[in-house]
Amino acid sequence: MMEPARSQVVVVGAGPAGLAVAHELARRGMVYRVLERGRVGEAWYHHYDRLCLHTVKQVSALPGLPMPAAYPRFPSRAQFLAYLQQYVRHFALRVDEGVELCGAAFDGSCWRLDTSRGTLEASVLVMATGIWSAPVRPAIPGEERFDGPILHSRDYRNPQPFTGQRVLVVGAGNSGSEIAVELAEHGVATAIAVRGGVAFVPEPPSAVAVRLGAWLMRTLPRPLAERLLWRRDFGHLGLPLPPGSPLDHFPVVGYELPEAVAAGRVGVYPGLARLAGGVAHFDDHRSAPFDALILATGYRPALDPVAHLLTFDGKGRPMLDGYGRAQTNPRLVCVGYSYPTTEGWIQAIGRVAARAVDGIAALLQDGPGARPTADR
Repeated sequence: MMEPARSQVVVVGAGPAGLAVAHELARRGMVYRVLERGRVGEAWYHHYDRLCLHTVKQVSALPGLPMPAAYPRFPSRAQFLAYLQQYVRHFALRVDEGVELCGAAFDGSCWRLDTSRGTLEASVLVMATGIWSAPVRPAIPGEERFDGPILHSRDYRNPQPFTGQRVLVVGAGNSGSEIAVELAEHGVATAIAVRGGVAFVPEPPSAVAVRLGAWLMRTLPRPLAERLLWRRDFGHLGLPLPPGSPLDHFPVVGYELPEAVAAGRVGVYPGLARLAGGVAHFDDHRSAPFDALILATGYRPALDPVAHLLTFDGKGRPMLDGYGRAQTNPRLVCVGYSYPTTEGWIQAIGRVAARAVDGIAALLQDGPGARPTADR
């Protein structure tokens, strides 16, 4: 069992966000420890086999350590996992694997953390647990009478189990689009249900273009940024642009899905209304039989141990100040739960982590009772 011990900062989660924060804390000579209930980069052990990064490796590296030169432009799931493990070794980051945070209480100046290995104390608690362990699984009318399996995209690995079946992918984000294309490439009769539209962008031409574009979208006045952010419309294929500003939508990288739809390899339907036996009924009153459903319906922040201490916005994200500190308690910091729409989230994590540690340093410098504002 762990002995009760005060660490200035405890970081929960050893994925990209947690490791970037740990590196920044170590770089500034601050006392910290990282708790990881599984292994370093645990989520990346479980993603589907085909997954690769959507941003080029030059902008996807964590602070202080470029990805290996031998990696391709878009590293694979396995390569990125190996890189995260190398990152921990390279900087000798203090990560305690196999330690789960079970509960947290704050007494006004100190956190008491109940873990699977005992009790810890901390001046600041950083949650960097990501979203993978909290899939959103909406209820579908009639699903209890569906004849086949219904699984979340989190549990999809490869097309092999679906050979000879008719599969409906529900949701056309990056995961849903990639899964639908992969199934079709392996001869699976595949369709995708698209509710609300989808924005596609081409693969980035270079790291310089990616960095420049992201900087422009962050700094330009919103009306000008909206005019510059062009999105190709595939509405004629049943893949319309989503309504509203292009700055508010997460894009799908690459045109593989529109190309597969145009070639007749993937069918397209609007929102899924209900299921009846082995038949899916859609919002436009069409229907079609399917043997299996894969729900690419997203995730929510995995913040259960501290959810009672946070307030959330209408999209289920924790409400934070400019440093990632909870509005309810600035000594609770959340990193990696809000993703930019105009750059890859891994691309942004170094900047976000440094900003979070700025806020932590201000708190610790001002003493245990301090509640500095975001504009200090």
